[in-house]
Amino acid sequence: MSYVKHMKRIFLATPVFILIISLTACLKPDAIDSTFASDVYLMDILETGAYARDVYVADGTVFVAASQLGNQIWQEQTDGTMEKTFEHKFSGDPALRMIVEPESGLMFTFDRAQGYFKKLAPDLSGFDSVYALHQASIENNESGDFGSGANEDFAVRKLNDSLIALYVIDRTSNDGFKQYYFNRYYHAPEPLYTGVYYYWEDTNVGTPSGGINLGLDLRGTLVGISHDELGVGLYRLDGVELDTLAVVDTPGEALEVKFYDNYLLSANNWAGMGVFALGTGDSSLTHLADVEVGGWVKQISIWHDIAVLSCGENGIFLVDLSDPENPEVDQPIDAGYTYRTHVAGDIIYAATREGVKRYQIESR
Repeated sequence: MSYVKHMKRIFLATPVFILIISLTACLKPDAIDSTFASDVYLMDILETGAYARDVYVADGTVFVAASQLGNQIWQEQTDGTMEKTFEHKFSGDPALRMIVEPESGLMFTFDRAQGYFKKLAPDLSGFDSVYALHQASIENNESGDFGSGANEDFAVRKLNDSLIALYVIDRTSNDGFKQYYFNRYYHAPEPLYTGVYYYWEDTNVGTPSGGINLGLDLRGTLVGISHDELGVGLYRLDGVELDTLAVVDTPGEALEVKFYDNYLLSANNWAGMGVFALGTGDSSLTHLADVEVGGWVKQISIWHDIAVLSCGENGIFLVDLSDPENPEVDQPIDAGYTYRTHVAGDIIYAATREGVKRYQIESR
């Protein structure tokens, strides 16, 4: 009889137990109170009329590589709006990249066939008709060119008032790091002519860096290079020589690199972003951390201690680098398909398939 009573107690308790389980299974946890390190607001969209593949900002002027429409210049108007003031196609191939050295006014761009350079007017609004690119082109003011269809990334710096250096990475391993030095000369005209024409003439040297080269960044004499499946490399420029300091593997294909404080960041495609510490005397690389985001990381910009990651069809992700050894995803930005970003002041310029989107970013 005691056995029967015991079994009844079990059968009576079972429905109650099932009811408790079912109720607790339906309960949802409280929403996580996510505190972002920054606030981001969409300001406007510069409608480029074609995919914006790249964007660069100098002195408030916005330069865009706008695919099949070529290269565009956008400037702020008196009413505060941004308007396209110039557009030019160097070739029939889609424009992919664009950069400007603002003090000299030299503009550099490339497509899948060639690189091109041209002197801009002092206000950066368009080409300067007084400057020619080569002595032979003084009369027709032709464009100059550099590199080849293997161009992948570049950086520019002013060395002095008459010398500009352009550093170009391409896919060739035997001389994949190319340095172009643009010297400014002037042409004294014949007595029958009036005015003096200035022109830029370049010399170049190619240096092997090993493997496929996809991206680079500069800091003083330091050069960071991404080598696709071979990882990232740290090098030092000694004149025109490139001395290898360290080459470190990455979990994914290293597409681009970016110096940040005493660190080198790597855009590792499907594997997210990697953080490497620069050793004593900036002579080595030590892997510290990786951070995964909801997208394949293609390119990195920096705003204070926030990394701005371009992630293709997954838009933009912000990563908090206040503790570089423990990077954390701050927040996503639904920017649509994003090729690249450029940060100027407190504005993120995003080159997307819908044009250039401008985002105001502020610390919380």
